[in-house]
Amino acid sequence: MGINKCFFVENINSMNLLTELYKICAKSGGEAEMKAFVKSCLSDLSLQIVEDEIGNLFITKGVADTYACISAHLDEVHLPCERTILVDDDKVYAVDENNNQVGCGADDKNGIWTIINLLHECPILKVALFVEEEKVGEIAGCRGSRVCNLSFFDNVRYVLACDRKAASEVVYIGKDNTKLCEKDFIPEQILSEFNYQMVEGGKTDVVELKMRGLQIPVCNISCGYYNAHTNEEYTIFSELQHCLNFVKTIINKI
Repeated sequence: MGINKCFFVENINSMNLLTELYKICAKSGGEAEMKAFVKSCLSDLSLQIVEDEIGNLFITKGVADTYACISAHLDEVHLPCERTILVDDDKVYAVDENNNQVGCGADDKNGIWTIINLLHECPILKVALFVEEEKVGEIAGCRGSRVCNLSFFDNVRYVLACDRKAASEVVYIGKDNTKLCEKDFIPEQILSEFNYQMVEGGKTDVVELKMRGLQIPVCNISCGYYNAHTNEEYTIFSELQHCLNFVKTIINKI
């Protein structure tokens, strides 16, 4: 394995990390606790972390001519409440103080979980963590990606968002028929190995970046959550781990 390749390691605390993320309430516009938690998880790493005026986090690890970049958003749609996180075999979900199921914010805490793991395992990487991706009432979403400085991506080869439902989809055509990347951007061999397929999808931060004129390939990858934006939201943990390994393989080979 080359020195610039991501390592494939078993993180014994990975489930603990996910449940701690799910406990945090990060309603759009109130991402401060989430940002503090993410920074605490990365405090032992040598990173450049820049927070812009709106609150987005831009992270660089290592020195290279070009970088792979991973993105996720820091916010969720759910209102703050006391959550208990339950693990039923491979299924992870949340309940309130009355034992009623509530949303856990897997959209997009699963992306944050993936990024924290990648930053620990990859020697060379860039990360974009956006605020206020979710639409709140009449306020349009993707606010963080809509106003950020695109110069962060000047030496980036591509941006992979981990912000898609289910376990087997890579969105290459976004909202309003926005072309995010070529359909063969990810080689068929990698897609087949991990049982992913290229599909059309909706809006997220990488779509906003592309609509603003970002010239590099971007896409949005399934990361194991279901029933987003509802009280029935849950994650299949093995599918989230599968996403992590899929992304690491892309980073190592593209």
